[in-house]
Amino acid sequence: MTHTTKAKRWLGISLAILGTLFLLYVVFLAGRDKEISRVVLPDKTQEVAYLPDPSTGQRLKLIRFAQDGFTRISGTIFWKSGLIEDLTFGGPANAVTSSIEYYPLNEGDGKDTRGIKRSDSRFAVDGSYTYHAVYRADGTMERIGELQPMGGYNSTFYFEDGKTVWRQRNFDEKKRYRAEKIFRRNGTLFASIYSEAGDPNKTSTMLYREDGTTSASFTRDPIDGERGKVYDLDGQSMLVEYARDYYNVQEIFLDKAGNLLQVRDGSRMGNQLVVRGYEKSKDKMIMVYRQRWMMTQTVGPDADKIKLRRVEYYDAANDRACEIQMDKEGLVPTTISCPEANGGQTVKKLSEDGLTIKSVEVYNKNRQLAGSSNGNGAKVNIPHQWLENIRPTPLPDFKDEDSPPKVYDFH
Repeated sequence: MTHTTKAKRWLGISLAILGTLFLLYVVFLAGRDKEISRVVLPDKTQEVAYLPDPSTGQRLKLIRFAQDGFTRISGTIFWKSGLIEDLTFGGPANAVTSSIEYYPLNEGDGKDTRGIKRSDSRFAVDGSYTYHAVYRADGTMERIGELQPMGGYNSTFYFEDGKTVWRQRNFDEKKRYRAEKIFRRNGTLFASIYSEAGDPNKTSTMLYREDGTTSASFTRDPIDGERGKVYDLDGQSMLVEYARDYYNVQEIFLDKAGNLLQVRDGSRMGNQLVVRGYEKSKDKMIMVYRQRWMMTQTVGPDADKIKLRRVEYYDAANDRACEIQMDKEGLVPTTISCPEANGGQTVKKLSEDGLTIKSVEVYNKNRQLAGSSNGNGAKVNIPHQWLENIRPTPLPDFKDEDSPPKVYDFH
């Protein structure tokens, strides 16, 4: 064996030993709290001070041990955020059973001095909350959660005064989100939410007016989308029924008497939204206009970014269906085309204002130009609702952006 081969072998062995030592350090030593002092008290218990791992967010930790030197009794954590937390330990696993956090006093009074209470917590043997009260820095109650006799968990959140209930939540014995009520500042119920599957993204919601009547109801699902209804002031008569998912949208609007006002059908695949508007004529509802919009999205913030292409309407005076063509931006009418009894067609070309007739062209039934004339400044009368994206009744816009995390409890 050459000297070079021996050197390589010893180098490999050395690297293996160093790797093993590094692994042992990572597993057993790195990231652990560093003991900096130990004091034996008169009752033979011990108080040990630790310098915590910086990644924990803790500045200093004091733990009091029983006479055996390893059973924890109580402790205090000084957090880098300024909070001071007192702990008690117990149970078979000698785990944390309770925690009380305090806001610190001002720097001038000593940052390690306990101020008003920030939270009061109790824990089960598995570390889950059985009781958790959280207070704001001004001393008002922010929220409180309590374990229920049947294993569920209820949380109550409060407005800034610490007394008026903002929302109430219920979680089942598996800590799954089940139900929630949201209140206004005046104490009236604003919304009630229920999740049959225990998933906060799959919910049924009811919205209420201040007088207690139902204003809307809807379900939301990541796959099936949103389906719902909007109600009149009596809370029972339906004004809108709608369904919207990733691919399609349909909205049906009624008046207070239940007559059809508008139908909206859209398809993401077809890039088109068709809106039909109805009016009453001789005791029946007839379609008076049909809009055709270019649409690329059915859900999300871009769902209403649509562009009008054309409008078809019923000319009752001449008993015919005419068509309005829009410009490229979908904002201004450019032509109005109407069929004639002889099979031909009349086309009115409009000026840039979308109202003034620039010229009139007449085509025969073979689509050949048969004649044209000047518009002489004549105006057309197009109802504004034919050119606008108007819903007779607004859809519910429930976002709940201020909602706390929908978990059974949190620090």
